[in-house]
Amino acid sequence: TEGKTDYHDIRLLDDGGYILQCYDSTWVDMGAPLPQLVRDILVIQEFNSEHNLLLNWNAMDYLSIEDYPNINLTLPEITFMHGNSIEIDSDNNLLLSNRVSNEVLKINRVTGEIIWIMGGPLNEFTFIDDPLNGFNKQHDVRRIANGNITLFDNGTQHQPMISRAVEYAIDETNKTARLVWE
Repeated sequence: TEGKTDYHDIRLLDDGGYILQCYDSTWVDMGAPLPQLVRDILVIQEFNSEHNLLLNWNAMDYLSIEDYPNINLTLPEITFMHGNSIEIDSDNNLLLSNRVSNEVLKINRVTGEIIWIMGGPLNEFTFIDDPLNGFNKQHDVRRIANGNITLFDNGTQHQPMISRAVEYAIDETNKTARLVWE
């Protein structure tokens, strides 16, 4: 099926290029009586100033929907990802926010390979000094000048429900995220 460009985020680059997000969908056989539509498959595309495609990252090429127990795979229509921010990280790779599964992904901007996943069912990080043990339904992941990551934690799954802005000191080697401010 045809993809659609999403309004959540676009990065305009100093050299005239741009990075945007869009969605694809496909029919899959997940063992239900009929094939199911997997929609909102996040696609990140980077173009140069002449509009030539440099990166075409499709979540289905790097992640398995079956690894996400938070997604109901018995429905006739499955929402896989809801990307809502793209950040060019300090090492020139990309930070992506996937709200559906409460995760931030760091991907290699050249190869598309996933470098790490913070939060969600595939979490590789230990959250330190965070009384809520992480974020959920987040938006607007950004790397700030001191090297920390900020995001808006919508918090709709916290008990009690609470929204907050958070700043984490990230240790990518030891895979820790220390809450330094909220």
